[in-house]
Formats: sequence, structure tokens, C-alpha cells
Amino acid sequence: MTTVLLDPDEVTRAALGAGEAATAQLRFQPALHRLVRAINEEAQLTPDGARVARDSLVNALRVQQRLAARQRSSTEPPPAVTVVTGLHRTGTTLLQLLLAAHPRVRAPQLWELLAPAATQPPEELVAAADRYVTEYHRAAPAFAAIHPLHPRKPEECHRLIANSFHSEIFGLRYHVPGYLDWLSRQDHTAAYGLHREQLTAIVGCGAGRHVVLKCPFHLWHAADLAGTYPQARVVRLHRDPVTTVASVCSLTRTVRAARSRHVDPYEIGAFWLDRTAAALPGLRDPEAFAGLPVLDLRYRDLVADPVTTVGRVCEFAGLPFDASAQHAVRSAIRTAAHTAPGRHQYRLSDYGLDADGLRRRFADYRAAYRL
Repeated sequence: MTTVLLDPDEVTRAALGAGEAATAQLRFQPALHRLVRAINEEAQLTPDGARVARDSLVNALRVQQRLAARQRSSTEPPPAVTVVTGLHRTGTTLLQLLLAAHPRVRAPQLWELLAPAATQPPEELVAAADRYVTEYHRAAPAFAAIHPLHPRKPEECHRLIANSFHSEIFGLRYHVPGYLDWLSRQDHTAAYGLHREQLTAIVGCGAGRHVVLKCPFHLWHAADLAGTYPQARVVRLHRDPVTTVASVCSLTRTVRAARSRHVDPYEIGAFWLDRTAAALPGLRDPEAFAGLPVLDLRYRDLVADPVTTVGRVCEFAGLPFDASAQHAVRSAIRTAAHTAPGRHQYRLSDYGLDADGLRRRFADYRAAYRL
């Protein structure tokens, strides 16, 4: 039986008011309605989970409204961008964090990604982001050992795509197979256009610092990314799927359990097995990103020698890696080591999977990158 927890019309009114002028500016209402339908029918949210979901949807609509009010031209040139991607749990977070220490790099921080184009003073937005993190850790205490979340640290740009209601992040947060099936048939051009509008609102456009983004979900939308940022460079990280699948299953279980009355580990295992297989073209094809330059790196090389690895990325991106940059990166490495979260433990068997099966399934990919 469907439990109606969310009403897209109520969400819209809460975000924008009841006036026709407000709702007329919205470009993604069909996606909002499809997502809410799946959440109500499939996600089995707790009342607290429904409240959090509603708040995030309201915030997304307010972001859309603020962007429309800015009335900036979509022809503004985007900044120089390097995009870090790879399967979940491949070191993308670490690499972005180290690159963000570079004096000429700008990596959007969590507080900015939560409220692009906001007009409040930065200190108010940082405080709001701090409350968000506190609430997240309250609802999902194990999350802190899986993924660092801090108001003033770089974070994944999936939050910008999610504001269009066209994002696989909802499939990680909730059990919504109907929505994901719908999403797989949609054109993502407008969603990536919204991503660019928000990024421009955060960092500006044209000359200035080099922007470093990161998000695994770009693997599934390589052509859309390339069409939106035609001058971008892409860094792909590679790690054995035997490890990454187990780890992202654990992450997904932790996130969903904070919101839902029922979480099926075996369904999560099957979900990520399929999603990983679907990502292989974006991981292996040198032309996957429609001609954008691609640098391939392995997780184990990043961990073994992070300074050299960051230097390779800087050379690839056209960034100087002089003494000051190296010093900043080494300092960031020391800080990361001292603030590392607790140990993240996970087992494939908890999700109905086994290592031998994954080795066979991804044998060609593992061999290609010597994983």
C-alpha cells in the first residue's frame, strides 16, 4: 500500500508560495513529481526520513528560484574545470581534497553547494551547513567513518545536479527503482545546464582560479558533462571493484537506514553490481567523455605517493606544481592523516555477493588497469 508522505504541490508551495509567477519559473516539475511518486510508493520512509526528504526538495526549488531571479545569461563562459570521477570509494574525495590545497585551485565547499546563489552572509550559510552535518551524523552515526562531511571542506557536485531532480543520488539515498528506470530514459542536458548555472553562481566565470569538481555519477553522463564543460579535463580513478562495490554497498545501507523503515542489503548488492557494470564504458573508453582529455590514475598509486600523483594531475590540468603548491599539498596530507575518521568495515557477503564472482564479472576491467 502506498503511504503518501510527500506532496509535490505542497513542497512547491512551501518553497515558493502559491503565486503563479513563482511556479512558472520552474523547469523541473515533472521530475519532482516522478521522484515524489517513487519516494511515496517505494522508499518506505520513516516520518523523520520524509521530513528530511521534503526539506531537501524544498531547498532545491528555492535554488532554482534564486537562479531564475539572477537573470544571468547562460552564454557566460564557465571557469577552467578539472573533473575528478571514478567508481564510488576510489579515492576521489582524497584527490579533490589535496588538489583543493593548491593556491590556484577553487573546489566548491559543502556550505556553497548546499546554497548556491544564496544572498545571506557566508557566516550564516556556514552555520546552516554545520547544522546540516550535525543532523546528518545524528541520523546516521556510522556515516562519519565512511565519508568526511564538513561545512568548509570540498564536497561532491552531485548536489548541484540533484537540484534538478535528475540524479542517481536519489537511488543511493532511497529505494526508488521506478524513479531510476524513468531517469535512465531522460535527457540530462537541462540538468547539467543547471549544474553550470549553480557553479557560475558559486565561483564566477572566466579567468581566475582553476575549479576542481568531483563526483562518481559523471561516469554515467560523460557526454552531458562534455557538452556542458567543453574545455574541461577529466581525471578517472580506478580501484578493484571487489573493494569498491562492498564499500559503496555499506555506504548506501548506512544512508538508507537513516531514512527508511526497511533496508534490503541484497537489493543494495544487486543494485550496485548493475550500476558498476553500467559504468564500465565511462571508465574504460578513452573517448567516453566526447573528446575531453582524460587522465587515468589508480587508487593504490594515489595512496602510496599522493604528492607525485597530485603533481601528475597538475601537469595534466596545466597548473604549476611549484614549491608553494607542494608545501600546501603536503600540509593537507598531514591534516588528513590526523583527522581521518574511524575504520570503515564492510563484507561482500552481507550484500549477497562474493569476491570470486566480482573478479570474474570485471576481469577485463581489472586486467586493463592492473587492479
